[in-house]
Amino acid sequence: MNLYLIEGENDFLIEKEIKKIISKNSDIELIRYDLEESLIDDVIEALDTYDMFLKQKVVIAYNPPFFLNVVDNFNCTKFLKYLKNPSNNILIIVSKKINSRLKVVKDTIKYFEFIKIDDMNTIRFVKDNLDDYKMGNQVITYFIKRVGNDFNNIYHELEKLKSYKLDSKEIKEEDIDLICRHNFEETIFDLIDAILKKEKKRVVELYNYFLNNGSEVFQIIVLLSNQIRLIYNVKILSYLSDFEISKLLDVKEYPVKLARGKGINYSKNELIYLLYHLGEMDEDIKSGKQIPNISLLSFILQM
Repeated sequence: MNLYLIEGENDFLIEKEIKKIISKNSDIELIRYDLEESLIDDVIEALDTYDMFLKQKVVIAYNPPFFLNVVDNFNCTKFLKYLKNPSNNILIIVSKKINSRLKVVKDTIKYFEFIKIDDMNTIRFVKDNLDDYKMGNQVITYFIKRVGNDFNNIYHELEKLKSYKLDSKEIKEEDIDLICRHNFEETIFDLIDAILKKEKKRVVELYNYFLNNGSEVFQIIVLLSNQIRLIYNVKILSYLSDFEISKLLDVKEYPVKLARGKGINYSKNELIYLLYHLGEMDEDIKSGKQIPNISLLSFILQM
């Protein structure tokens, strides 16, 4: 089979499925297209062009707009003609969603091996990737809290733990403390929460956590500013999906999802106020008017 259609929203699980498909072929040339920027004609041309060294091509085409809506510049006739008589190269089309009511979907889906990626929760994902290792439910919860909910990060941190516990094959909380790094992205959201809720003890704990893990005061200011700006932008663009916002802002989808959830608790005025004062403080520190450590801690405790 040389034609695959993958539907799903979890980037990590999709890439894992792609690796499974292409692992059957040892010597390949991998080409990727974003169909929001390229035409299906470009994809077909790549599939019909053969490598002089006879390498098999794997062409992956992401975000086909014609599987979601009617598209004016979509050459359906050319696409259908290719599907009826495909080359020996492999075509993988990846779509977040597929509108099964569209004529183009009804006409073409029968030519593909259709793979639907069902999203899973993080606990199930950890259990599915434990292999023959032991990790209790409480330990799994502790692990996810430490490393965050990003599947890619979970997978790589879990692989590190498995390598470390190769002999006993049992993972405990102390192993996680020793091996796994905290997810700064989620922790900075916790710091913003604590600042706006005026939880001074929690603010100091999180502030010291960043300092103890090697962050400079300037880095903390930049992290705060970037995440507050992201929350604000997501609030402004809340009528769009997480995927659409991630494409528009050129950030990964997971931080957008986090920002949307956190943004419910903040007003736009609060976010603008924080951004303004963080910018002022940054200028004052750079110009020598304020001492970095004292300045930032004083500011966040006065909120």
